[in-house]
Amino acid sequence: MSLISRLKNGLVRKLFRDAAGMGRPVPKEVFDREYRAGHWDLLEGMEELPRNLVLSGLVTRMFDRPSVLDVGCGNCRLIELLKAHPMARCMGVDVSSEGIQRAGSRGLTGVELVEADFETWRPADRFDAIIFNESIGYASDPAATLVDFSAHLSSGKGMFFLSYFRSGNHSALWRRIERVCEPVFATSIVSDTKRVWDIKVLRPRNVSPGPA
Repeated sequence: MSLISRLKNGLVRKLFRDAAGMGRPVPKEVFDREYRAGHWDLLEGMEELPRNLVLSGLVTRMFDRPSVLDVGCGNCRLIELLKAHPMARCMGVDVSSEGIQRAGSRGLTGVELVEADFETWRPADRFDAIIFNESIGYASDPAATLVDFSAHLSSGKGMFFLSYFRSGNHSALWRRIERVCEPVFATSIVSDTKRVWDIKVLRPRNVSPGPA
């Protein structure tokens, strides 16, 4: 791709897609390379722990022995915390083979791991809690992705659990998501370095996301 084409695509993304709350997909090979380079080792750090504890606490507070799907599970740090509580079922899906390999090395019993791209993959079953832990921003259209996955929430009670780092077009992304999902609970985590994660529990509104 020429420099002019890259600049044009970047301008379109900035002025239109970012402003509309759209996401930025990342190729599998990029994630695999970043895992091998140690970029995602930070997920094991103390700064990342509070948001994972809040997410796991919300899931286990709202459901007794829930069935859980972690979409974009990475190395399964969150699932490791969830497994400290009774689970009816626990599944993690991630596009990165390196991430899934690291998840498998945790030796978590009873956890189903799937290597797949959540843009095209859908589960065969329904879940009480479907989690997008720092992954929804990689969807081309986060709202449309949630609409699709809402068909796989447990009927009448299933909820989405989202965490998203406050950067880039985060405000527009949340506005787009809330066209199709109603917030049930929301909070934020602020680290000692002033990094902020917004965490929300959402229920589907059963509407289309609308134009970008």
